[in-house]
Amino acid sequence: MATSLFKRKRADTAATFQPGPVDKKYLETILSLPTINTAILLYNAADKHSDIASTIAGLLAYAAGKYPDVAATIPASKGLGLAVIDFDHYSKTAWRAINTQYKSMKGSHQYRASFGVYDDVVGCIKDIRKQCPVEASYGTKKSALETLRKIGKTVCLSGGDVIGSEVQKGFQGITRLEDTMYSIVQKMPQGERDLIMKGDIGVKLEELAELSKSYCLFETLDDVLALLEGRQAQSWDGEDEEDSDEEDGEDDSDDDSDEDSDE
Repeated sequence: MATSLFKRKRADTAATFQPGPVDKKYLETILSLPTINTAILLYNAADKHSDIASTIAGLLAYAAGKYPDVAATIPASKGLGLAVIDFDHYSKTAWRAINTQYKSMKGSHQYRASFGVYDDVVGCIKDIRKQCPVEASYGTKKSALETLRKIGKTVCLSGGDVIGSEVQKGFQGITRLEDTMYSIVQKMPQGERDLIMKGDIGVKLEELAELSKSYCLFETLDDVLALLEGRQAQSWDGEDEEDSDEEDGEDDSDDDSDEDSDE
């Protein structure tokens, strides 16, 4: 039996889109269509209706990741912001800088190097944020959140030597990592947020929020989760992008192989 993109009724995925009444016979026809037919209809609709293009782009990006026939048919770079940026290399860069790049140095030399490592990790987070404008595809935003999560986990688990400990200290009391996540989630319609929370990344973000409490790190991650779940953030102060340049995160690149095989 052919699969349909519309398995059940979803919450509104864009504040500007209010669907009108649909004739029952048309609705039944749409729901019975194979996935690829539905995707093509959505693609053509987005091309004609700019007010819902971003929402449809998110749905199509999700469908392309799940259904090979959709990925092969819907162009990834032709309009709709469907191109996906993969940020995973930033998590690997951060992990190597913290865990292996200066491992052979003596303690005092590691201490001096730790300030540059911290700046490098902050630079990774800044770069990710700059590449996630509101029109970015769902796949790009998802990759950004997953990469930032990995960076955060690396910071939490890398306190065993001088560089890791100093980087942890750099992130205590500041919220650059969470600010970046929050900013990205704010740019997602609720439908895309629901997709995040229904996938593995939602569970892993919750795990990071719990883990970070043990290290007094990333104290506003609960606000990011609240926004994803449609709840009211408890402690968010509205800090904006470039207001917190002294903070950022790391990654669990090594962890990539065993814990982060959800990409």
